[in-house]
Amino acid sequence: MIATKTYTVKEGAKLLVKSYLLVWAFYFSFFIILGLLSKWFPELINNEYKQERLLEMLNNQPIQLLISAVIIAPIFEEIMFRSLIKPSYEDLLLFISGWLSFLFMGFSEGLTDWYIRLLIMFAVFIGTYYLLQFLVPKKALVGIQNFLGKYVLVVLVITSVIFGMAHIYNYVESFLINAALFAMIVPRIVLGGIAGWLKIKTGVLIWPILLHFLNNAFAIGIMLLFTYVISN
Repeated sequence: MIATKTYTVKEGAKLLVKSYLLVWAFYFSFFIILGLLSKWFPELINNEYKQERLLEMLNNQPIQLLISAVIIAPIFEEIMFRSLIKPSYEDLLLFISGWLSFLFMGFSEGLTDWYIRLLIMFAVFIGTYYLLQFLVPKKALVGIQNFLGKYVLVVLVITSVIFGMAHIYNYVESFLINAALFAMIVPRIVLGGIAGWLKIKTGVLIWPILLHFLNNAFAIGIMLLFTYVISN
């Protein structure tokens, strides 16, 4: 099992940079290999699968895209998927609060303006977390903590795969899995694995959140730059 230690900000930042470089080293290698394999297995690439909603937001709602993809997604997705990896009492409360907030966003879609929904989502998240501290004593979650801590590597793999699978909806409206879609989500699974490894090493969620932030900020930044160059 990977040991957890207390990291200083400087040590955590170094580990974050190493993790970020590892993520992009994998991306670079993976897409080269995928391109080579597609010559013999053309089903690995299907150009019909595009992130239509993301592209639409990029053209029509760039501010909403930046806030959603660069700020909201790293915070809430890491809370929802990485908080179960070697969790503290606070992590488990964050897990519950994060998923309830996510469900609120799903049920409230289209009811009001997006920024109002985000504000309410944060209110739901903070309010739920605050209430859970009073409703759920620490000793009530010790068994869950011990169980998840015992199988930390299993939890890491499962949460990384589910994290990747959830991103299939970036490309299709209903769940579907085939060779091309699986190839598209492999980088997400790996990102989830490296973010989970950061959680195990540091014991806190801030470093996986920052890794996720860097990943999304770079990708969205490149897309915005490309769109600007094309339009001009």
